[in-house]
Amino acid sequence: MGSTTLNQVESSTASNNSHGYFNAPVDKTSSSETSPLSTPGLKADESEHSAASKPIPALLRDFPKPHDEVDVKTMLDRQPGRWTIQGQMEANQRRAKPALKEEEIKAQRLQDFEKAKQDLRAFQGHLRTSSEQWRP
Repeated sequence: MGSTTLNQVESSTASNNSHGYFNAPVDKTSSSETSPLSTPGLKADESEHSAASKPIPALLRDFPKPHDEVDVKTMLDRQPGRWTIQGQMEANQRRAKPALKEEEIKAQRLQDFEKAKQDLRAFQGHLRTSSEQWRP
């Protein structure tokens, strides 16, 4: 009796699944028939886009004419401006701190070391002799 009900269930599910997700009839239209060839509202002319992405060459630009006559010799003789490479190098040299010599650094370290040793000896002597607060 259990086997007959199982066969009935299998046949009923098979008939229900015959038109399921995987067995559904497929629409045979191609994608080009359903979608447009280009995006609506998009112009095929690329002149607007190319003008924004490519700058105009310097020789083709219209620059304003100078008000006075330009003297190249005086321009070359002037000091470089702040935002030029040479101006930045000069500014960096002015801002550079003078480096201490190695001998001066060693001498300063030796003096600091001797002072620390004296303070430690004084503290050790103070601990042996009294119980008061130690002051360097």
